[in-house]
Amino acid sequence: MQRALTVPALALAAALPLHAQADGWSFLPATQAGYQADAALAVLGGLQDPDVGNVDSDTAYGVEFSLSCPTLTPPRGEIRQQISLTRFDNDGLELTSFELNPHYLVDLGSNLSFGVGPGLGYVAADAEGGDSDGVFALQAGASLHYHRGPLFLGAEARYQWTQEADLGAAETDVDNSRFLAKAGVRF
Repeated sequence: MQRALTVPALALAAALPLHAQADGWSFLPATQAGYQADAALAVLGGLQDPDVGNVDSDTAYGVEFSLSCPTLTPPRGEIRQQISLTRFDNDGLELTSFELNPHYLVDLGSNLSFGVGPGLGYVAADAEGGDSDGVFALQAGASLHYHRGPLFLGAEARYQWTQEADLGAAETDVDNSRFLAKAGVRF
């Protein structure tokens, strides 16, 4: 799977600067004067529902660091790089997920923004009485954010597809959906 994704990703990375600048996009804004990271830190909490037999949905929690994308700026809206660490533990299954999610945000007015984006992740899975395994993941999500000064509140829905994890008794993917609230501060 990794080899199949490498060639298209490299081709896209090579072509992106030329196409992006032609349409009003800015490539590598972090190297240009005036770039502000607008970093933020948030706590996350909500519900996670793994698509794993005999494992029910339960609480998930975590932290998220985000910043204005240092590699690409669109002509409208904003791309935020979200780096998150989440944890889920229920019915003998523990999942710890580390994710990188570029999220495209558009203003809806009155300090409210809507975002969508893909992501890459790594999920450490541990089955009670079984083995532990780490698998790679792809995810897609949508969110709403409300900003008031440096503070913000948000809600996010995300689905994560994973490789199969070898947890001893059986191999199973640990795909899951999440519905999280977030509260944070930009600094």
